[in-house]
Amino acid sequence: MFQHLAPCTDEYARRLPPRTRPLIRFRQEDFGWLAAFPDGTIALYDDAVEPLLRAGESPERCSGHLVERLSLETDFHFRAPAMAWLEITRTCNLRCPHCFVEGGRARSSELSTERILRLLDEWAEAGVFSLIVTGGEPTVHPDFLTIVRHAHDLGFVIGIATNGIPLTERLVSRLPQDDLIISMSIDGLHGMGKYRNEGEFDYVTRKLAELRDRGFNTSVMTTTTHENTRDLATIAGWARDNDVSLRSVPFIPMGRGALHQDIASTLHDVERTAQFWIEEEAWCREKDRTLGLCAGKVLDFLYTMVFASRRCMSGRGVCYVNSAGDVFPCSTCAGNKVLCGGNVQTSPFADVWDNPDWLVRKITWDNFRATCEGCPINDDKYFCTGRCPSQSSILNGTFDGCGTSEFQRRSILRREELFRMRIMTEPRVELRRPGTHGDAS
Repeated sequence: MFQHLAPCTDEYARRLPPRTRPLIRFRQEDFGWLAAFPDGTIALYDDAVEPLLRAGESPERCSGHLVERLSLETDFHFRAPAMAWLEITRTCNLRCPHCFVEGGRARSSELSTERILRLLDEWAEAGVFSLIVTGGEPTVHPDFLTIVRHAHDLGFVIGIATNGIPLTERLVSRLPQDDLIISMSIDGLHGMGKYRNEGEFDYVTRKLAELRDRGFNTSVMTTTTHENTRDLATIAGWARDNDVSLRSVPFIPMGRGALHQDIASTLHDVERTAQFWIEEEAWCREKDRTLGLCAGKVLDFLYTMVFASRRCMSGRGVCYVNSAGDVFPCSTCAGNKVLCGGNVQTSPFADVWDNPDWLVRKITWDNFRATCEGCPINDDKYFCTGRCPSQSSILNGTFDGCGTSEFQRRSILRREELFRMRIMTEPRVELRRPGTHGDAS
């Protein structure tokens, strides 16, 4: 069971979104406490908040104990990931050209179910909040249900990343619904022949609508490429019209994608991609109000920590464990096969996470200072994702170069214009005094 878990007060529980367990998850950190509330609020608190958390009080009742200021060492990291990706197998029924893990065949030495379940126990004891079950195609794992149900019993909020084809009636009928979201991909790259004479869009949207009608929280995942630029507005419109969450990531040429760099977005795609992103952002902010704690909200919290702490949260607040047991800072590092911290087949996870020599934790935005000098998006009003050691290694062969392509740079500028016009807010970690951010020292 999750190390620190408290049932909410009746008053707080009555106003939670549906399909949300009334549980507060929290754990001790060097600065005090990190807490994730069932309404999706995640925040940093001083030590005096502990009695309120254990009593199941709401974020409003705990707000007087929000951390006022963070002073961070270079190697700052949470005592455990807030989110963990677990690739339970690389086996997949598809061979998508953009797949970063090269899904298809199982790895030569994949984690046993026994080790997977024990790893989940370790994460629960450490206080990991959110678990993403992925592959390959995770639903083809013979013990998929056992793994998901064990994770649910331990108290995780769970995301399942699937292409949906092997998601049978038997599997669906035995999945828990509270604190679980099923995400399916619409990329236009999966191959229509796999969908029983249905196009990818028609198949996936039909399946997602069926799952939604059965009571599941559902989400569309989209990798934006040059190939699907003209389809993005349709995807965004469908998600909003059908009350389904939407998340996207840009194509990065890694894994099998390194062999298909021609599908990368070009400068001609900037406007359509930026318009899609702003629609996604606006819909997420609206849809999130109907969801409780979920993987997307944990990820949003980690993004604000990146902005506030001036360092990537990969290997600091998130990790990716592949099916061979290798522990990477994030999915991008896993796809690019860089900055591995160790392997859970030979070490307990805590030993890997606590390794003081993990290179990723020696890299902060300061390492990119010379690289970013003179760049038009080297400004606090932009949230540049280019200070990424893994993306830099793909583009430059080093960990401290610019990880942003010209397409991404132009997209950030255009997105910022649209963001200011449409949404008019800035990313911020919730601290007691508005306007203060953690200081790196």
